[in-house]
Amino acid sequence: MNLINSGYLYFYAGAFFFYFADILQKKTSTNRWTWGYLTIRSAYTFVIALAGAFFVAGVDKFPDNVSLISIIGCSVLCGGGLFFYIKAVNLLHFSNAGSLYIVGNVVQHLIGITLLNESFRQLDIPALLLMSFGCIYQLFSTKNHKGAAAVLISTLCWSVGYTLLSFPLKNSNVYWSVPIMEATILIICFLITILSKEKHIADLTVLKDKRLIPSFLLIGVLISLASYFNNVTYGNIPVSVISILQLSLFPLTFILSMKIFREKLSKIEWISFATGFIGFSMYVLSRI
Repeated sequence: MNLINSGYLYFYAGAFFFYFADILQKKTSTNRWTWGYLTIRSAYTFVIALAGAFFVAGVDKFPDNVSLISIIGCSVLCGGGLFFYIKAVNLLHFSNAGSLYIVGNVVQHLIGITLLNESFRQLDIPALLLMSFGCIYQLFSTKNHKGAAAVLISTLCWSVGYTLLSFPLKNSNVYWSVPIMEATILIICFLITILSKEKHIADLTVLKDKRLIPSFLLIGVLISLASYFNNVTYGNIPVSVISILQLSLFPLTFILSMKIFREKLSKIEWISFATGFIGFSMYVLSRI
């Protein structure tokens, strides 16, 4: 099996683990203080990812200083994406938040064109406009504009962060990239939590509930596996191809999310999904 085909398998494996981790994060973060929640969640994930890197790669394959700094910088951006993602899924229907994230593929594709000299087709213009429409529409036309704004900020952070991460991943050990990312996110969340501890002491007490330990452990395992497969994908496959792979899961995850959370979407939410799906179809057709 050649590298590209392997990359496809890595992508879908990562997407599978991320999706189920996101479901658990949605369930466990509802009505929680976001910074406190992410501190505890990232502590579990960091320990699990660190143990995996030691076991599989060993210390001798730790990234060089240039790659390390690059990964940390990208991790700060991805940490912002994670924070606003947790905000988004607690402000919107889970399926609706997922469908709005299609705007991230627009950002990712534009970065690929401007920075990575990737291909651009004439049909991309209406396709990208339609894919962006749902998020922009909800941002300005509903009372819950905070949810759409959180999606927009999150996807900007993630798209830029992961696209830039593809550069150091080509020259460093992918196993170590996961604990480095989680350590960066953990440090940021921990510092903010400490500075705000007195104000949110009750929220932190709730998060220390021992009944949440199995969920946090499972999230840590899922995120560690998903991040590994995802980072391999970004290190080996063009960003434009990753966008198509992400979009291929868009209808399935939308319908599945509705079933899992038994959500009934509004007319505006259905319009957002429909325009995104039409834009995605045009994007794919232009490449067949």
